[in-house]
Amino acid sequence: MSMSHAGRFVQRHRLGFLLTLALIVSTAAVAQVNAVYIESNIGQVQGKNSIYAYKNSAGVLTPITGSPFKTNGSGVFEQNSVFSPGFQADQEIVVNSSGTLLLAVNGDSDTITSFGINTDGSLVNLTSANSNGQDPVSIGLDETSPAGAMVTVVNQADDPLQTGGIPNINTFTLDEATGVLTPVAGSTINYPSGSLPAQALVSPSGKFVFVVQFMSGGLFTSYSVGSTGLLTTVNSMIPVRGPVFLGATAHPKQRAVYVGMPAVNQMAVYTYSTGGTLAFAKDIVDPGSLICWLTTDPGGNHLYTVETGTRTVTLYNISGSNYLKPLQVQHFTLKPGTDEPTNVKLDPTGQFLYVLGLQPNGQTPGNFLHVLNVSSVDGSLTETSNPLKIPVHAGEVPMGLAVVMK
Repeated sequence: MSMSHAGRFVQRHRLGFLLTLALIVSTAAVAQVNAVYIESNIGQVQGKNSIYAYKNSAGVLTPITGSPFKTNGSGVFEQNSVFSPGFQADQEIVVNSSGTLLLAVNGDSDTITSFGINTDGSLVNLTSANSNGQDPVSIGLDETSPAGAMVTVVNQADDPLQTGGIPNINTFTLDEATGVLTPVAGSTINYPSGSLPAQALVSPSGKFVFVVQFMSGGLFTSYSVGSTGLLTTVNSMIPVRGPVFLGATAHPKQRAVYVGMPAVNQMAVYTYSTGGTLAFAKDIVDPGSLICWLTTDPGGNHLYTVETGTRTVTLYNISGSNYLKPLQVQHFTLKPGTDEPTNVKLDPTGQFLYVLGLQPNGQTPGNFLHVLNVSSVDGSLTETSNPLKIPVHAGEVPMGLAVVMK
């Protein structure tokens, strides 16, 4: 080989090596992190509440470096753990749509902690704000409200270490760049003592907030959101069957909401008008026991309901006209265990469904996160891997699920 040919050969291979290296670097730079978060709700030791963060790789969960991330607040500890907020609330932690901010409740500290979410899924504690009540249990994050980014906080006032509290809801404006929550003056709406408001569900349009009241007869109330962030009552519904509501989710594309009626193992379907007025549409007999937590897929095709008493998840078809009369597709039993399923969240990829299983006695064998496989054909479920044990202290009951793709 002549010197000129040899030189060109070396140059070509050097160029190929550099291009390959650049591609590897570029691919690494844009590699996505699929993360799921759970709140530890530690309350036996003050100031130890935290967020567990896990990375999902093809259904296998591993802790994200730095996890757990302290909230600098305290959770709620119940001697009788079935009264823990994990068993009687939803949306204890939430993530914004851009995946840059996570908000978490501190039930015994009466605060909301804001975290920034790094590109690797790890969290940085930004700030905390008073919840303007006792025992915050649910955060309704509304990024498209008439007032801009805001949250509705549900204060349940059921923490055994606090007395004299009145259940209420409050609204705050939110600076999504800094995580700072600013109370909306005059926004407090009180609930009856012992009524256990449990969830602030925001409509997909951002114009309405629906609040689930668990006890004291149960109410499902629609509020319209004003330009200042104040809520105005539109109307309320009582359970069409049984004494209580618990758990709700909204159809992402239709003006419909689905609410659990656990005492009678049924689900209520409500529509709401352009002004937010709720109207009863249909009640659905659920095949499981104690239906309490619900979620839908972003496309509005599938509805998943969790039944705590039977350790089951039920899949309904809500596509097309089925949004008013959900059609049961599957009734799925979780892998054998003694944990009771609660919070449910669909993975950002749509390939997995997370279900948080809690111990009703707060003791061994512990609390677990189930990772269910979701069929791309019909949304049906399988569970091929063993659930992940959540490493909280004995007696503690974790709560809440949030997901993000970075």
